[in-house]
Amino acid sequence: MSLPNFMCLGASKSGTTTLYDILRQHPDIFVPSFKEPHFFDIPSVYKNGLEWYQKTYYSGIKEEKLSGDFTPTYLFDSDAPKRIFDTLGGNIKFIVILRNPVDRAYSHYLHSKRDEHEDLEFIDAIQNEKDRLNKNSYLSYLRNSYIRQGLYSKMLSRYFELFSQEQFLILNFEKDFLENREETIGLILDFLNLQKVPLKIDISSNKASKARFIWFKKMMKKTGWWRRLLKQIIPSLKIRQIIKNRIQRLNISTFVPVRLSPSQRELIYKTYFKQDIESLETLLGKKMFWNE
Repeated sequence: MSLPNFMCLGASKSGTTTLYDILRQHPDIFVPSFKEPHFFDIPSVYKNGLEWYQKTYYSGIKEEKLSGDFTPTYLFDSDAPKRIFDTLGGNIKFIVILRNPVDRAYSHYLHSKRDEHEDLEFIDAIQNEKDRLNKNSYLSYLRNSYIRQGLYSKMLSRYFELFSQEQFLILNFEKDFLENREETIGLILDFLNLQKVPLKIDISSNKASKARFIWFKKMMKKTGWWRRLLKQIIPSLKIRQIIKNRIQRLNISTFVPVRLSPSQRELIYKTYFKQDIESLETLLGKKMFWNE
């Protein structure tokens, strides 16, 4: 059975889509055409079983040396590490890109706002996050957990309890992926024991965007008879996901969002992330340079 032997765990809104688009060019890497299988973090998907996961996403593997799963929320989900360990074993490799958690939270918020999953202003949303999160709805929990998905030390600690830290390549989004991308892609290929080949790396996927037509976004959110009919016409979840993503991309346009003020950034950093970042730097043994 062909299954992934490396993963990009995240973090969400930290350049994982761009990395996916870069690495999928390599002839020795197979990745599913649908970027995020969400097999190990969404309970209703995980219950489909390992054979379904392989058949749905990895049946197209031919002679590639490596296959990957790029689902950023695997880093966030508390059950994903154990599921991955029990299912794929202890030798899998992990790539993790960590972004300044203040910027990550704001980017996450803009994404949820664009997709009509958020009604509050950013500061109100993070101040009320604890009371708003609905753990009974996992997708809702993912969409609005702006602060929680930036507490990296807690997430990585769960993985380090099961896997050797040597199996992880931890990258700084700003220093490594933005400022030194060519060197970093080479480092990733070395980490994966792959030959360096020419890759187009000057790309930027999944930029900040807004909906062209709000009414269409709202319609896409609704459930009803047309969704049930669509499932009958297109029974493959993978194909429905691909079609949905393509339609979503046609309905968005890039834009430059309003920036957080220095005082807002400083307050958010100290209130929500300072302690966890200090723990993260101790855990990894290196500085992240996020408050300079």
